[in-house]
Amino acid sequence: MKRGLSLLLALMLVIGLALPLAGAIAEDARPTLTVFDFTEELDQYLINNATTIKQMEDDLGVNLEIEVVSGMSTEEKTSTMIASGDYADIMFRVDERMIEAGALLPLDDLLESDGQDVLAAWGDSINKLRYPDDGNIYWIGSPRNRPEEITDPGACLMVQYEVLDKLGYPTIKTLDDVYQMLNDYLAIQPDLNGTPFIPWGIWADSWGYNHTVNNPALWVNGFTDDSNAYVDQQTYDVTYFTATDYFKNYVSFLNKLYLNNLLSENAFITKYDEFNSQVASGRVLAMIYNASLASDSEAALRAAGMPERCYARFPILADESVVDRSNVYCESYDNGVGISTSCSDPALAMKVINYIASLKGNILFNWGIEGVHYDVIDGKRVWKEEVAQKFATDPNYRYQEGIDCLGWWPLYYGSMKLDDGDYACPQNKQAFYGNADDWTKKVLDAYGITCWGDNFDTSGTPTPYGYGWTLVIQAGSDAELALTKADTVRHTEVPTVVMSQTQEEFDANFASMVDKLYNECKINLWEDAMKQAILDRMEIWGGQK
Repeated sequence: MKRGLSLLLALMLVIGLALPLAGAIAEDARPTLTVFDFTEELDQYLINNATTIKQMEDDLGVNLEIEVVSGMSTEEKTSTMIASGDYADIMFRVDERMIEAGALLPLDDLLESDGQDVLAAWGDSINKLRYPDDGNIYWIGSPRNRPEEITDPGACLMVQYEVLDKLGYPTIKTLDDVYQMLNDYLAIQPDLNGTPFIPWGIWADSWGYNHTVNNPALWVNGFTDDSNAYVDQQTYDVTYFTATDYFKNYVSFLNKLYLNNLLSENAFITKYDEFNSQVASGRVLAMIYNASLASDSEAALRAAGMPERCYARFPILADESVVDRSNVYCESYDNGVGISTSCSDPALAMKVINYIASLKGNILFNWGIEGVHYDVIDGKRVWKEEVAQKFATDPNYRYQEGIDCLGWWPLYYGSMKLDDGDYACPQNKQAFYGNADDWTKKVLDAYGITCWGDNFDTSGTPTPYGYGWTLVIQAGSDAELALTKADTVRHTEVPTVVMSQTQEEFDANFASMVDKLYNECKINLWEDAMKQAILDRMEIWGGQK
């Protein structure tokens, strides 16, 4: 009897060891695809080990080796990859430079054979992905072709809760209101535990210039994000935005801040990581920014016990005659996920992309796994309380789990609804207030709203060409060279304009900059090319030339 029991235990042990071994062998036997994501804020270790990534790998029977940008900028990594010709099988957040380098496969045939969920998600908007030179589709972006209830805006004025609370929750509509607000608060609270505040936040090094200088000038003047372009909506004539009176009026506001010690003289050389540290320290009182880029810093503030230093979101205008269009969404797609010409298995790569775009993929990467991250209550997905808490207070949690951090993947985001009738994301209008911390609820209550999106009107008419910054100008052309020169000039000259000591000096410096843009950079060549790109896109999209 003892011998039989021993044999049985031995057999069970062998079987037990065999099962993990079989699982390991099965995983090792899976095909492997390499993945590169050009999103700088992703954490490579966490994403490779994220719960949701592992779930997708199991569902598809594939191993993904994910690499992200590290030690250099997205632009530098793109140039390095093109120069070497060494591409991953699947690449996220690629742009037209990869097409021009011959690095990407046309996806039309693969979409027909293995991309049914992608095609279903995009519907009639699929033509908006076509590259103007040859009409092929080379990447799939995050679709924005459904009605959306804005919960948390992109472009906005961000003001610390503490500032609003100390001032009795003032009405803030214009730049003059912002100037008064900052002065009033600093008269009450001059520093943070002995450390000077940074009253107005800017990081203008590299790509931050557009986020914190150029784009705010667009938004306060009632424009959507055409980036470097001011577009006449009747003729589609283009003017380099830095050369316009609209931009001049905004930088005069920055000049006023600077002369009154509300803007750091280091603002124009502040780098991304440094700026994030400034925000996460609680020192930055206000800024015009894309709110999503501050989410990790806000989580760090809450984790550090400073929820009062998180930010309310408001539209902000040059004056009360302007109509806010900062969050009117225009469909246009300048980058997305593509399959490289060196891909070992393009059909399998498309199956991965199709999975992400499917209903299952949208739920997985936005909500997580049912029973682990969310429950279904009365037919609706609801994040578990502990998940919402971790998401709000732990900057690493989203990457560890692979939830709501893959902003450049082909997923629906925001308060759009999926095909099952439920919201695409947990951060929707229905759930926002319930998931908010006490300070956020206090500020929302003070302004009579239940989410920040309530402050914004999104009903404006979109431009017929999408966003100007997504338009393609031929690489190596005189127009592209003119833009490169102009962007270099503005990085040098705009700080000089902002730091002018008198009105006469301000006007002279601005005029000198505009003269350089046209006479040295020949920015008019880019302006003409941009107008043609607008007309070409409208034709592809079904508009009229």
